[in-house]
Amino acid sequence: MNASALILLSMVACKKPSPPADPEFNDALVYTFRAFEDEPAVLAFAVRELEAQLYSDLDVDSDDALDRSVSPDALTEEDIADIEHPSRDPEAALAVAVARSSNNNMNDHVRVQMLKDQTPVEPSSPDKYDRIFLEGDDCFPDQSCEYLRTENPLIKDNFLMTIDYTLWKDFRWVDLGLPDPSELEEGEEAIAESSRWAIIARSWTTEPAVGESGNVTIYQSFTIEAWIPNDDGVLRMMSLWSEADLGFELDDDYIIGVTRDGIDEIFEAADEWIEEN
Repeated sequence: MNASALILLSMVACKKPSPPADPEFNDALVYTFRAFEDEPAVLAFAVRELEAQLYSDLDVDSDDALDRSVSPDALTEEDIADIEHPSRDPEAALAVAVARSSNNNMNDHVRVQMLKDQTPVEPSSPDKYDRIFLEGDDCFPDQSCEYLRTENPLIKDNFLMTIDYTLWKDFRWVDLGLPDPSELEEGEEAIAESSRWAIIARSWTTEPAVGESGNVTIYQSFTIEAWIPNDDGVLRMMSLWSEADLGFELDDDYIIGVTRDGIDEIFEAADEWIEEN
């Protein structure tokens, strides 16, 4: 081997590995759902992009939920591959996301999520919405663990349906002060210079649910939620993808409007409960 080849080989052998690239995606809502179990820096990157999208595209302080809503992209099979889910085409689900400013702080919103009886903060489930803690209930509130995992047997009861089913819901702390993935060397641990802790929650159903009447079915349901702190309190967001058969024809836009209002009522109920408790 000549000297030039030896020098080239030495340069290649000593070259540092390239840093990871920042993730590319079309919709921050969809990518946040998909990145829920990813490395902390990747999830933090997604949530910062989501936060920027919400503030730029929506009037989060408007009294009208329509001004605070957006239509997310459809989920794909790849987006839901890491969770158990019904054997349905996820792109068949209707999607809507709503954001809203809350004057209450993160600790208060954590108190809401730790309620074993969620009916006070779930207006569409006034008779039953139980929260069974599977992991993290003793350490998630004070951030001594990263995850809270729950099982939620509930009855959804509104003018469209009465249906008993189980929702699986996981929560995760994420530090928005973490650097972008592209700023890290391969294998380097992400460390925040200044922390700003948000919570992301992901929920899903594992099988279709049939209503009491027998002619209403929720085939699949997925949500991604965010609690993002700001100077005035917390930015709340929920995005829902759901496919249902109501037993009769109803315009998709009408269903999306009802869903939008239902999400906004959840935000209102949480703030009311905090103020009263």
